[in-house]
Amino acid sequence: MKNSLLLFLFTFSTQIITAQNVKFQVNDKQTKEPVEFATIILPDYKKSIISNEKGLIILDAQKYKFPLKVIIDHFGFEKKEIILQNNKSLQITFIEPSSELLQEIIIPPANAKIKERTYGRTSEGSGIGTGEDSSGSPKTSYEFGMVMNTKEKFLKVKKIHWHLEGFTFKRGFFSVYFYEVKNGKPYKRIPHQNINFILSNKNRGWNIINVEDMDLYISGHKKIAVIIKQQKIEFQEGKKEGSFFQNIGLTTGSTFFTRTSSDDEWLAVPASIPLYITVDSYE
Repeated sequence: MKNSLLLFLFTFSTQIITAQNVKFQVNDKQTKEPVEFATIILPDYKKSIISNEKGLIILDAQKYKFPLKVIIDHFGFEKKEIILQNNKSLQITFIEPSSELLQEIIIPPANAKIKERTYGRTSEGSGIGTGEDSSGSPKTSYEFGMVMNTKEKFLKVKKIHWHLEGFTFKRGFFSVYFYEVKNGKPYKRIPHQNINFILSNKNRGWNIINVEDMDLYISGHKKIAVIIKQQKIEFQEGKKEGSFFQNIGLTTGSTFFTRTSSDDEWLAVPASIPLYITVDSYE
């Protein structure tokens, strides 16, 4: 009798926990693959959250009133509004790639000489000090990066290099975006495939993101901005916050940009961080 009662209580409590979570997944309508780090806007609550690396979002049904209006907004896709129901089963929604933001097909010059070049700051320790970027929230929209002078060259991006002095999160989920530059600031994203990567507390030193197979070509821009976006972080066991550290150097020749949300204006600082790209330059 006692064992039966315990089993009943366990089953009942499990059902309550399950009922409190509403799960839905964002997928690409064309490929049927999950969309990583899509922005999920809850307009009635003036709040936004980010899907995980599997396109999954989990909402606490006790915090929101259902049916719930949800707007899905992700670069390269049409914005979509749905009404989310309080269902136990996984709800899947598909978003349509935006025709206006499809990556342009660029053909490299046939007779050009190819030289490997780097743009950005290749020195890891020339800064005046170590800058700390900390967070106490697992879901963030912090963005930062540098403007690089590419002199209108025809480039194929091969690798992105980012140096960290320290990393106290358990894991961090990041994306890289390339921007056009207008009036000295990041202006509009250059269409390209998603560049996502994961770092752990073991990733001190130079981290290299290889994008050579993506055929990421950039042409006709005097300057570009290379921006890293912190999508989501996981804390160490028993911790409620964490940080990553990078060397910052004050300089008049480079500009460091940062913002805490895509709705904010870019903050410009005459400084540099150890961030650079390796490219094939067609000359």
